[in-house]
Amino acid sequence: MAAFAKDFPEHPGLAEALERAVAALNKMSPEEKREMHRAQRKSWVIGEMMLEHPEMSREEAERLYDEVCP
Repeated sequence: MAAFAKDFPEHPGLAEALERAVAALNKMSPEEKREMHRAQRKSWVIGEMMLEHPEMSREEAERLYDEVCP
């Protein structure tokens, strides 16, 4: 992974940041990874809903998500 980051000299520290991120992910338990993916999925769905319905508040979008995807 570090070799890829070295292709972008305008971003010093990118390789180290990527390595830290991968290390942190690898330290996570399967349950922690599932929860992280669940939170990412929820955030993505809510964001897409709000793009399609700009009149919708974040609270409304979250309530709707929680009703449909308990």
